[in-house]
Amino acid sequence: MDNFCELDWKQLADLPDAEGWAGMYAGVSNGALIVCGGANFPEKPLWEGGAKRWTDRVFTMEPGGAGWHDAAPLPKPLGYGATATLPQGMMLIGGSNAGGAVADCYMLTYAGGAVDCKAVAPLPVALTGHAAAVMGGKVYVQGGSLAAGEQDAESRMWVYDPAADAWSEAPALPGRGRFLHQMASIGGSIYVLGGIGIVPGENGRMVREMLTEAWSYCEATGWRKLAHMPHFCGAAPTPAPVIGGRIYLLGGDDATVKGYTPANHPGFHNQSLCYHPGTDSWCDAGPVAAARAVLPCAVWNGLAVIVNGEQRPGKRSNQVWGAKIH
Repeated sequence: MDNFCELDWKQLADLPDAEGWAGMYAGVSNGALIVCGGANFPEKPLWEGGAKRWTDRVFTMEPGGAGWHDAAPLPKPLGYGATATLPQGMMLIGGSNAGGAVADCYMLTYAGGAVDCKAVAPLPVALTGHAAAVMGGKVYVQGGSLAAGEQDAESRMWVYDPAADAWSEAPALPGRGRFLHQMASIGGSIYVLGGIGIVPGENGRMVREMLTEAWSYCEATGWRKLAHMPHFCGAAPTPAPVIGGRIYLLGGDDATVKGYTPANHPGFHNQSLCYHPGTDSWCDAGPVAAARAVLPCAVWNGLAVIVNGEQRPGKRSNQVWGAKIH
């Protein structure tokens, strides 16, 4: 790997919920940070038979603000989708709720202390566990599963044009279908990094395949396979932030913690990675402020902000942290 490139971290106000959520959405509109959706186990823990509950709550924070403000709720509880920040607003893309995967998409805009949520063209298919990145004013959505429950993993890629409010299909990723992966955008390329595939296992069961593949895509030349990641990384904050021309994978699951039940799981390994597009190389990015998985990232107010997420399977965090963008 390349040289060490550690980040500086700052803690923001906790979200006003004792449990916190995983699978939230986060983005920016008119200078305000917006976070919403996700799921947790509010009645009792997963390992005690607690039921997963999705939320429709929406929170905002203005630059210089010391805390969070409640906004009007989403049209329905949602989580485990993707988010894109556009000049038009924060776009919420697909996901799932208690009824399964959805294709619904919304544009959230902030003005005068309030959030307006407008339905936009839905995805061509229902998706959950997918990722998104913005390139050339368009939103690229890759991977994910057509249904909740890790039954499949998509290779297809969809492109949303906000000017036309319409989706089109782009060339599919040549590698394995994946979910809980990371995406980023630099200049005229998008990047698809890591994630989880699904393959047949014993007795006809589908099992996880931890992927270290990395790919880039540009419209002129198509897909290009990149240097493999030095270790697996899935469910890290996404869209992955670009800091100093490098892509950072801030935590997530590196699959090194094994053999534990949710009740005694010690938490995810505190690790992060950095990719250098110019040299097609990876480096250790040092520890993150809080080791979390299944969470969003939004670049806001000079920070790459990561919101809540899983401390360990079934256990959320209500903390919010930002890595300084120098």
